[in-house]
This record gives sequence, structure tokens and C-alpha cells, in this order.
Amino acid sequence: MPLRLLAVVLAEVVSILSVLLIAGHGPWAGPLLLKVSENHGLNVGDVPVLVLWVAGLAASVELWRRGSP
Repeated sequence: MPLRLLAVVLAEVVSILSVLLIAGHGPWAGPLLLKVSENHGLNVGDVPVLVLWVAGLAASVELWRRGSP
């Protein structure tokens, strides 16, 4: 599989997983950090998800660069 295609797939996977995890409303979500609407916001439990999302995207960018001719 070409590195650029792998980079795109990795970016899609981490983005979809991040959206799914942040959309959850479990008791482990923790205190609210940022209120977006009446029923949604950024909780303490969302921070690790966002950090992992950024790390996945950084890995995707590196794969994309290595796939350049």
C-alpha cells in the first residue's frame, strides 16, 4: 500500500474515532471545560482523545511526506 494512501486512511480512522469518542456521554467524562451548546461541550475526558487525534494526524502527515517522490 503506498504511503500516501496509508496516511489518508490513518487520518480518516483517527478522525472518525475521535468524533465517536467525544460524542459519548459517559460518567467518566469529567467536569465541563468548554460549553458549546446546552447539551454539548468539551469535558476533561475529551482531552486525551484530542491529544491522540493530534498524534494520529501528525503520524499521517509524516507518512504523507515520506511517500513524496
